[in-house]
Amino acid sequence: MRDVTRRAGFTLLELLIAIGLTSILMVALFSAMDIYFKLQLDSHEEITRLQISRTLLRQMTRDVQSIVFVKKQTVGDEPDTVEPATGTTGGSSTDAASGTGAGSSPATGGGGPTAGQNPPAASPAAGGSSDSPSTGVTAPTAPTPASDTTAAMLTYTNGLVGSANELLLYVSRPDSNLAYVDAQSLTTTDERTGDLMIIRYLVADTSAGGLSGLIGKRLAGTKTGAIGLVRITGDLFGMSSAVQSGKSEEFTAVDSIDAIEVSQLAFQYYDGAEWQETWDSTTQNSLPVAIEIIMTLRNPVAEDDQLSMKTPDPYALGETQHRMIVALPLAEPFIPETAL
Repeated sequence: MRDVTRRAGFTLLELLIAIGLTSILMVALFSAMDIYFKLQLDSHEEITRLQISRTLLRQMTRDVQSIVFVKKQTVGDEPDTVEPATGTTGGSSTDAASGTGAGSSPATGGGGPTAGQNPPAASPAAGGSSDSPSTGVTAPTAPTPASDTTAAMLTYTNGLVGSANELLLYVSRPDSNLAYVDAQSLTTTDERTGDLMIIRYLVADTSAGGLSGLIGKRLAGTKTGAIGLVRITGDLFGMSSAVQSGKSEEFTAVDSIDAIEVSQLAFQYYDGAEWQETWDSTTQNSLPVAIEIIMTLRNPVAEDDQLSMKTPDPYALGETQHRMIVALPLAEPFIPETAL
């Protein structure tokens, strides 16, 4: 009788159990790696947003703290109480209503002979206030809310004009190369006639009106809604002349968006007692004590992603808000103790 050799092996039940345990282990490993990479991506997006917000808010802070403003003397004030309202010594002592020169002194490097030229539209007729020939003071004007920052360029030459989502600044900042031209040789707003310049912040939006809508529609491509943050800069004389002559293309000729990550921009102005939605330095004859900047950042959407019907990522980082309060360096006239 022949002996039958029996070979040892796994049964079907053992194989099924082994396959099931291996599958569970692989799924757990894959899930752990997936969570790790998603958390790493989210943290990278958060760090990137913080870097972007820090850079933008630092630039805006620098611009706000470079504001040039001269407090106009009202009827009843002493002539010697007219003092600049900021600590800036960029050589600007502008009086928008009197039509006097508004520019840099020779010590500030305003190399052009017209570095102190006042914009042509800054006249008593445009400013809405009149000077007293005997005292050189201006009559107070009734405060009105700032509604159009572009129209403000016709009459204002210092301070700021701001709304809830736009900000127009008049700052003193020497050109980095000290390359100045005279007013007759000025051809573009990129050239400088002096230290004084205009800086304007807004968010380009295709659904908005005014300058924001014009820039948004021109640079939107296939996108809709908020396109991104735009920072418009230019020479004070050149910008004011462009507005006076109706050349709106000087402002809409923006080549690119400064930050496509910005979807919303909000401003508030603190007067020392409460926050205001608008501010007009000319009608209020003062600067705010502080400006609150609230910036909303998002993940930028590429053109191909918006055209495709790709399902939004449920794990994508949502919109984040970044807030900064900028204190303005006010310098009020010194009041001696004997006057108290």
